[in-house]
Amino acid sequence: MTLSDNIFTRHLRRLCLAGIGSELIPAFLRTRLLNMLGASLDPSACIWPDCHLRSTNITMGRESFINVGFFFDGAARLTIGNNVRVGQFLSVVTATHDVGPAEQRCTVEAVLGDVVIEDGCWIGLNVTILPGVTIAKGCVIGAGSLVTKSTEPNGLYVGSPARRLRDLPPGKPEKGKGRTAERMPSPFPSTQRAGATVE
Repeated sequence: MTLSDNIFTRHLRRLCLAGIGSELIPAFLRTRLLNMLGASLDPSACIWPDCHLRSTNITMGRESFINVGFFFDGAARLTIGNNVRVGQFLSVVTATHDVGPAEQRCTVEAVLGDVVIEDGCWIGLNVTILPGVTIAKGCVIGAGSLVTKSTEPNGLYVGSPARRLRDLPPGKPEKGKGRTAERMPSPFPSTQRAGATVE
């Protein structure tokens, strides 16, 4: 393959990914198209529109859901387990740089690190996850957090950098505990939620 072919192919792939991330593509079709391009998304997984994916180096498990505004740099792998819920504007970064000398503090060579979000996690609004981080099973990451280090299971992490605020119960919460707000059905059609496999 010549250099020009390689540049053309990469640009065409990025155009396809940009189109797939638009409001014009329904969620169930987005999952299928990403799988055709090399991703590994369970048919019940769902990524909402306005997503910016720089590659299809992503795996998503059963019933996992990512809300609007998702950014993934695509340099290394992103693995998302089962039953993960992600709020708006998640940024997952899998590439960084070493600190160089005073003449150029950001070295040219990229340092890559896979990101893993294990089963059952809930990632809040406007969270950023940095390279090499694993969000352990059953964690909640509070809104606006910057996750710079891997977490331990079943914890609430909040802040910049994110720190463990408290332990979360590994099983079902006791009746009467937690929020008392009235539960409302989703206003969105089933084809726009996790678990949507047909039009």
